[in-house]
Amino acid sequence: MFVLRITVSPSAVERIKSNLTKCMPEVKSSHRVEAIGRGLGFRTYAALLAASRSSEPPIAEASGAAFLEYLRGQTYETDSAHFHRAVAFAAISNVLENAPKLHFHGFGFGRPGLNLDGSRQTPKQQHAEFVVRRKECLGLRAAEAFLRSLALLGRVKETKTVRSGAGSYKLKHLAENYTCTYPEGGKLGPDYVSNGILIAAALHIGFKYKTDVDHLGYNTQNAAFNMSKAAIKVLDAEIRPWMGGRNSRGSVAA
Repeated sequence: MFVLRITVSPSAVERIKSNLTKCMPEVKSSHRVEAIGRGLGFRTYAALLAASRSSEPPIAEASGAAFLEYLRGQTYETDSAHFHRAVAFAAISNVLENAPKLHFHGFGFGRPGLNLDGSRQTPKQQHAEFVVRRKECLGLRAAEAFLRSLALLGRVKETKTVRSGAGSYKLKHLAENYTCTYPEGGKLGPDYVSNGILIAAALHIGFKYKTDVDHLGYNTQNAAFNMSKAAIKVLDAEIRPWMGGRNSRGSVAA
């Protein structure tokens, strides 16, 4: 299970509203926005809007239960996952605005890939690929991966300094193998988590990070965080007991 908190700025509220309009068209607009207000801890949508327009918008914790309760009172039956994913989209969007080099697979371009003819990608080709990977961060699987990452990272202790042994690539494998649910029930994981979305979740929570380059000067696309290596080791033993403490670059278990 995860805890999802978000600063209820005007842009965040609008993003949540827009996303739910697309995925819940059967719900009357006035009921949908009122449900958003309840889901973010406000008595009404008007109260949410007023708070969002203050000089310091508050941080709200997303409650799928409150969201559902209001809609059921209006005779709608739906899934709280819609609400959680909409809030996740808003959170990811905010992270992307503050981390312009972050994309679905991590930070920066990395080494130029190979074209079909064997030539190396040009900077223009790399940038085009980067734009596509940024857009991937706002897809459905990215929102769900973000929530899976929050579920894992909620169990990781913060440290004062960034640790080299607390890297995003290992953490993303733990997150995608982590058995977790939505707060109101319903399976969330295990399932795929990309490196970039794990990083986005860590930045959203407030972890500090450092990036690195390889021996040729290219971005590794990974990040290290101010997280307890001991806590990560314990989680690894719990989540991937078959690994026996070994490092892995494998993909998520089926």
